Amino acid sequence: MDWKKYAFLLIPFLLLGIILVVYLPHEQIHYATLVPLVFWAIYYIWIYIEKRQRKE
Repeated sequence: MDWKKYAFLLIPFLLLGIILVVYLPHEQIHYATLVPLVFWAIYYIWIYIEKRQRKE
């Protein structure tokens, strides 16, 4: 795990998740669960692209 990338992405996504949980209406609170999924997708895509560039 690359801690610098993890921390770089975690801060804005954590803030976004908290804001969504606080401000979304109760019927739409399930949209806040998409934040961690997008976070991990972006993190692993970033790692994949870096590994691919190192090989070349």
